[in-house]
Amino acid sequence: MPTGEHVHIISAGDKIHIAYPASFRTLPTITRTYVLADSTVYELSSNPEIEKERQAVRNAVTSVKEISASLTIPFSRETVYPPTYPSVRDTLTKIHCEFPAARYTFDLSGGSKPLCMALLSLAPWLGGEVYSTFDEKTPRSVPLPERSVRSMMENPNYPAILALLLRTTRKDGVTGVHEWWSRDSIYKQLWPYYVPSRTKKAKPGDPPKPVVQYKKGRKPAAELTHGTLSTFIWTLEEAGLVHERVSEETRREKFYRITESGEIAFRFFANPTTSTLVRTSLQKT
Repeated sequence: MPTGEHVHIISAGDKIHIAYPASFRTLPTITRTYVLADSTVYELSSNPEIEKERQAVRNAVTSVKEISASLTIPFSRETVYPPTYPSVRDTLTKIHCEFPAARYTFDLSGGSKPLCMALLSLAPWLGGEVYSTFDEKTPRSVPLPERSVRSMMENPNYPAILALLLRTTRKDGVTGVHEWWSRDSIYKQLWPYYVPSRTKKAKPGDPPKPVVQYKKGRKPAAELTHGTLSTFIWTLEEAGLVHERVSEETRREKFYRITESGEIAFRFFANPTTSTLVRTSLQKT
């Protein structure tokens, strides 16, 4: 990816062709533009008033495309289908996979409420900056909370745990329901993929460690302890990426399930080169 990539994302509305040129006064470094439009915008309506409104949005999107072409800025229109939130999430995931290190800015001057709300809620995960240009003259920044999840996910053990929790159950034809994992199951499944943050050096006189053969070329776990796993899970829970529940039967055994935030963090920040587990899970999300 070229250094200095700046991806600008616009929610489609009937005035975006006016707001778009104004954005360059504040954001002169834009290198790529995406317009996200609700699928209904490109559906014909028998109601003259509704069709007039949709045509106005279509014309505005076309104008933004022409402006981008005149500035030699790559342009792409992405269609968002209901339910809006997961569709927007998947679209941003695709864009982020192509430009993971880009600067992201969002213009929410137009578009439907569900589209704008989805973009607003997902922008922080991309480290995005949100603007509105409702007067078509001066883009105004919308303050957003900061996310520290990106740096946490640089530790390969966190995306590995989330990859495990992303596995789904299929009951009565219903898919996408994340199952609860016992702490013991997480430990056993994570064990072959564990990457120690630092490796202890052998001291003189220490007995040699036994050599163990593992199937499928897996390497030894290298000192994954239950205490270390507890720290990982606690950190994920504090960040809102996993939920915990206690067994109603034993009142002691704990189970964990990935949250929506956990799935988004995995989609945006997991490095596919970390392990086959992470790479396979990313391909399925």
